[in-house]
Amino acid sequence: MKLNLTIVLLACIATLSAQTVKVTNHYEITPLTEQSAFCPVISPDGSKVVYTAHNFSGLKSYDLATGEMKIITNADGAGFDPVFSLDGSMIYYRPQSRIDGRVHRSLDEYNLNTQKTRQLIAPSRDIKRPVAIAGGMEVVADNKLMKSVGSKIEGCYVYSVIKEGKIVVCDGKSTRVLRPYGDQVESYLWTSISPDGNKIATYAIGKGVVILDLNGKILAELGNFEAPVWYGNDFVAAMKATDDGHQYTSSKIVLLDRHTRQAHDLTSPDEMGMNPSASAEAGKIVYNTLDGKIFMLELSITR
Repeated sequence: MKLNLTIVLLACIATLSAQTVKVTNHYEITPLTEQSAFCPVISPDGSKVVYTAHNFSGLKSYDLATGEMKIITNADGAGFDPVFSLDGSMIYYRPQSRIDGRVHRSLDEYNLNTQKTRQLIAPSRDIKRPVAIAGGMEVVADNKLMKSVGSKIEGCYVYSVIKEGKIVVCDGKSTRVLRPYGDQVESYLWTSISPDGNKIATYAIGKGVVILDLNGKILAELGNFEAPVWYGNDFVAAMKATDDGHQYTSSKIVLLDRHTRQAHDLTSPDEMGMNPSASAEAGKIVYNTLDGKIFMLELSITR
């Protein structure tokens, strides 16, 4: 029995490692009307991209099939972590304003079909990044998990409390705090849950990109990369940047395999690729370069 189990395990490992990640197409998609564009986010079906300015001011959408560009808003901060609805028809974003000298954020919804905007949550000091769910979105605002009308809270919602060095997992009924590295890590960034709702990807300062289960158990340490985003349930797209203490000297886009811990280079370091956004459904990753150009990667993964 022990011998048979060993053979099975070795076969599983071989299957996981026998995979090929190939870039089948790589091209610029910066809208012709733009001199620079940053922080692109791709829709679930890969047909649209939203992007912003270098300081997150304003938010625009770009239809890859028609070449049509739409201005969603010119509001400050609107380009920081916008989110598509699951069907790609809505954009959720958090414009910022100052009230009594303090920064507040609201949560707004933009309908790409009707081109109409409505405010879902009034300006608040604490609105986390929304997450798309069936029928709309869910978000934590002022320590409460909320959902849009017509949607249903499903699974868990995760977010980082950056200044306190912890990750919070909540499901609308209970909340638990994760500190997988204890006092070794001061902050966690770019924290998100996998599409199947079973795993967490985050960037632990001093440790790199880490995969956790919902109880905070470390499943995989993937290396010193930044800006992780899920590409399906088994891969994470990220960036690897270097600097000289004053400015970036190189940056590349990679795809990380959570099973084998292998990093697949998708771009060259001298291209200065940053801020990846991924759609495994469409087999695409978008990113911007340091000088404000947006590029598309089309991938093929075989096992």
